[in-house]
Amino acid sequence: MRLALQYCPYCGEQDLRPREETPETPAGAWECADCRSTFVVTPVPAPARGSA
Repeated sequence: MRLALQYCPYCGEQDLRPREETPETPAGAWECADCRSTFVVTPVPAPARGSA
C-alpha cells in the first residue's frame, strides 16, 4: 500500500511520483521531480488507546 504524499520533505514542492522498485531503489520509494530527491516514507503505528 502506498500513502498519498503531498509535499517533498526536502524542498516542499508537490510534484511527487512513485518510483519503480529496482535493486538500487527500495519498495515504496518516491521521487520529487523538482529537486530530484528520492525518499521512502515508513508508516509508524499509532499508540494504543489509553496509553500515555
